[in-house]
Amino acid sequence: MTERPLIARTRRVALGAAGLAVAAVVVGAAGVLPLPTLQTVPAGQVVTPVPVDQQRVCAGSLLQLSDAEGQQATTASSVGRAQVASTSSSGDDESDSLAGADGSDSDPVVWTTPVQGDDVPLVAAAQSQAVSEGDLVGFASAPCAEPTSSTWLVGGSTETGRVSLVVLVNPTDVNATVDLGIAAEEGRVQGPGIDGIVVAPRSQKVVPLSGFATGLVSPVVHVQSRGGRIVASLQQSVVRTLDPGGVDVVSGGAAPARQVVVPGIVVRDSASLEGAVSEPSSADLQSVVRVYVPGDEAAQVSVTLSTADGTSVQFQTRAEAGRVTDVPVDGLGDGTWTATLVSQVPVLAGARTSTISPEGAVDLAWASAAPALRGDTLVQVPQGEGPTLSVANPGTEAATATVGVGDAEPQQVSVPAGSTVDVAVAAGDVVSLTDADGLRAAVSWSAAGALASWPVTSPLPASTPVTVYP
Repeated sequence: MTERPLIARTRRVALGAAGLAVAAVVVGAAGVLPLPTLQTVPAGQVVTPVPVDQQRVCAGSLLQLSDAEGQQATTASSVGRAQVASTSSSGDDESDSLAGADGSDSDPVVWTTPVQGDDVPLVAAAQSQAVSEGDLVGFASAPCAEPTSSTWLVGGSTETGRVSLVVLVNPTDVNATVDLGIAAEEGRVQGPGIDGIVVAPRSQKVVPLSGFATGLVSPVVHVQSRGGRIVASLQQSVVRTLDPGGVDVVSGGAAPARQVVVPGIVVRDSASLEGAVSEPSSADLQSVVRVYVPGDEAAQVSVTLSTADGTSVQFQTRAEAGRVTDVPVDGLGDGTWTATLVSQVPVLAGARTSTISPEGAVDLAWASAAPALRGDTLVQVPQGEGPTLSVANPGTEAATATVGVGDAEPQQVSVPAGSTVDVAVAAGDVVSLTDADGLRAAVSWSAAGALASWPVTSPLPASTPVTVYP
């Protein structure tokens, strides 16, 4: 072999190796360096909706399923007259009557306060009623609420002598189609007519819970509407043998959460109740915390009951998935309590208490879970004896809120972590809550033979910016 061919072959081998190296570098770079892409970004536009006039809807008078002569047992009729109070930061609110259920004169009312340019006024209204007529004896109060498409009602019973009415008010100009999700101690309740309930525009409709199932000890109702938004509540009345056992209105509470706070639980005449609950017909005089697990996983729930003076009771309970559990609570002294529930899965909760006056008058109250406060909140205290504003702090750090009551100068109220502060209020007072984000609040009443409670709810966002894409 000559020297020239050997050199030529060596040169070709070197060039081939160099080419392979270059190819390897190119392939490696293709896996590391970003390749050119072709994409289009939708042209979005941020739009802030125009604030709408503020509305609060009052359900009106208490109802019964018969007339004054005891006839028309499937038709709702009003009993007595509710007292309504309202207020607004602008002082420019107007009321408009809506049609009562089944043509009754229950007089549901919608209060409307117009916006002033971009300024959204603070609005509050509430109603109360003391009644002593036939089977309805007791005291009930409820806030006048904003219309919404979803409401949770924790309370009621359809056992013998217990009447629970779901009251639906549609203040809009279009039909509202309502579906009821009902759960109880045995799980979900099914039945004809439970979905697709039509509530006519600017009217009230009453749906007896017993129409779907009798003998329910522990119902929870989820009210959902399509079309017009509604205000939903639940009225419960009790008759034990022939004796009236109280009446109350269950207001919408906070949605399912892993931490649930129920302030404004009123305990009164506890010593008298201890002997009365031994009677079979009076078992529901027992104080209970009602817990519902709407999901598919059972809940291990830690429950803490506490008062403003630092007294507390703590226990654990298990709640099965899809079922409602009434947890009896014994040994609570007279006063106003807050229940704080912590669970690893979202739950709903409420609390029932009762009272027996020295004269033998019996009443009950359902306390609903309070949602977290946000922004400035206005509260109207309606007529009634012994009202109290309870402000609870479920957080791990102390919080300070500004509370204004009536014409008095607003005061700074410090609420320690995990505690409740009670603020004295009077019938007719207007209460303002500012810098109270994350706190919970309720208004309750405690008097001889008269209990009531409802949660304080901040106004829904009036106008939140949204991004609109073509």
